[in-house]
Amino acid sequence: MGATENRVAARRFFDDVWSKGDMSAIDELLDPNFAFILAFMRTDGLEAFKNLVRANRTAFENLTYVAAPGDVVAEDDKAAGYWTMSAKHVGPWAGIEATGISVSIEGMTFFRFGPDGKIVDARVQNDVRGLRRQLGAE
Repeated sequence: MGATENRVAARRFFDDVWSKGDMSAIDELLDPNFAFILAFMRTDGLEAFKNLVRANRTAFENLTYVAAPGDVVAEDDKAAGYWTMSAKHVGPWAGIEATGISVSIEGMTFFRFGPDGKIVDARVQNDVRGLRRQLGAE
């Protein structure tokens, strides 16, 4: 797979997986041994990642990830995207009960692709502290 296909897959990760909660897109886009890596946690495998997506989409209503045109780039077997997440906090998340507060944070995701074009891992840097602050936890 080339840079163009990887850029499209990375954009679909934001649009189809996170913003729409499309579980079939997870099966289509991600390697069976996919790793989702943040500074404070790691999720391995498709089922664990699906559970994470479901939990976040339950805790945050209208969860939307937007990467502006030009904010997703790719080269060789890698891609990166700069995004803004917005949602309304309607359920428990990270030990914080529902607040009804609308939140927004920015972050970056760095993707690595396998030879078959599937995403092998996604490494996320985001403003989770800012999110906790918006929810009144800090």
